[in-house]
Amino acid sequence: MGRVNFTLDGVGEWEVFSSQTVYPPKEDTEMLCRAVSEMPAKTGGKALEIGCGSGLVTIVLTSLGWEVTACDVNPFAVACTRGNLEANGLSSKVCVMESGIGEEIPISESTDLIVWNLPYLDEEEEHPGLLEKMEEAALSDIPQGGWGGALLQTLENNSTTLCDRVMVVLVMRTDPKGSSRVLDWEKMGWSWRSLKAERYGAEKIEVIAFWRTGSGVGATVLDSCTSTMAEAERLPRDGWQRVSSKSQTNGRGRRKSEWISEEGGVFATWNLDMDLLENFAPGLIQTSIGAVVSDALGANMKWPNDIVDGHGKKMGGVLLESSNSDRIRAGVGANRNSFVKGDVSASGWEETIGSIDASEVFLRIDRGISSIFENNGKIAVPTQESLARISWEAISRSLSKGVQATLNGELLRPTGLNINGELEAVGIEESVVLRELDGIGWIIPQQ
Repeated sequence: MGRVNFTLDGVGEWEVFSSQTVYPPKEDTEMLCRAVSEMPAKTGGKALEIGCGSGLVTIVLTSLGWEVTACDVNPFAVACTRGNLEANGLSSKVCVMESGIGEEIPISESTDLIVWNLPYLDEEEEHPGLLEKMEEAALSDIPQGGWGGALLQTLENNSTTLCDRVMVVLVMRTDPKGSSRVLDWEKMGWSWRSLKAERYGAEKIEVIAFWRTGSGVGATVLDSCTSTMAEAERLPRDGWQRVSSKSQTNGRGRRKSEWISEEGGVFATWNLDMDLLENFAPGLIQTSIGAVVSDALGANMKWPNDIVDGHGKKMGGVLLESSNSDRIRAGVGANRNSFVKGDVSASGWEETIGSIDASEVFLRIDRGISSIFENNGKIAVPTQESLARISWEAISRSLSKGVQATLNGELLRPTGLNINGELEAVGIEESVVLRELDGIGWIIPQQ
């Protein structure tokens, strides 16, 4: 029998025992415990832990004030969890049962949080001498969507009410990718945010939170409007508010310039909380949304707000505005088809991701922006460093193909993006930080 002493500052200290046939608390378990302890909404809700093992995560959740139901398919794990709850004076506060996904696990409609340290060993892999057969079964994923996919399907088959309210926090292997995939949740309309990540040897393990984008409330969709930026000012103030239009007659770009586009593209604006400015510079918010849009379109990003194809031809853009004190408006325009109109030549996503309807492209962008900036009161916002990283990755896709920047004719080598969303570069004689587009040019190699 193994013993683990675990401490969470400001929460508690516990001694937990496990037997040979029960997965003991390890680094991934402790990472999950720290992630749930850092969630802003710590008390007053109903939580379900699947695969409770030794019971450490259930003990932490209960100590944080959650009303917990815990389950495991391994009867020895159920006994172990009950014993550890009793030893820590918590047995009267938790319901522990022998059950699991695929065994008609009861999930209450009022469940606020589901937590699962997903099995992530490949089922076909053998681990001689390392694990007892029952423990190996508890640690092995299943093919065709994995246990994460099985949980997703269970939730989708349960009820819309539950899906729209519940937060799901999973420990997943993201490198190398396992059978349980984030993409499966995205496709079903769930946003996600990585709460913790660590590498254990060759594997990257992450704690990822999933929630239904906008709590299941869809966007306002118009047939036509002058500008979605103007329409967004009329949206309600509560919740995840965004407006999309099938056509736009008077769109605008930076410095009130005209945004020229054709029907069939994406024309949309999101209302973001002004509180974001307490954590993020406007430039970083803009480049982060640009990274989301470029990923959704299979495109690149040109600093600070242009979405371009592999040849550097513009296919979309991002614009931030705030004319009052309570909302930031983030406008996104993206072309479906290439076109030439007067002196304007543009590309479209038909050239990068193929014939996908604008409504589906909008949903992809919506989930991406929600995953970064939606505030559902249950998890913290991302770090400045993480947003600077995803922004720089999007910008680097063009730079890696030989695109070069100039400032007043002098050649620059971009080296990074800081937490203000400003482009850092090295010139012939000194380093510079680019804050505005004045004087900046781009050299795009011929292909």
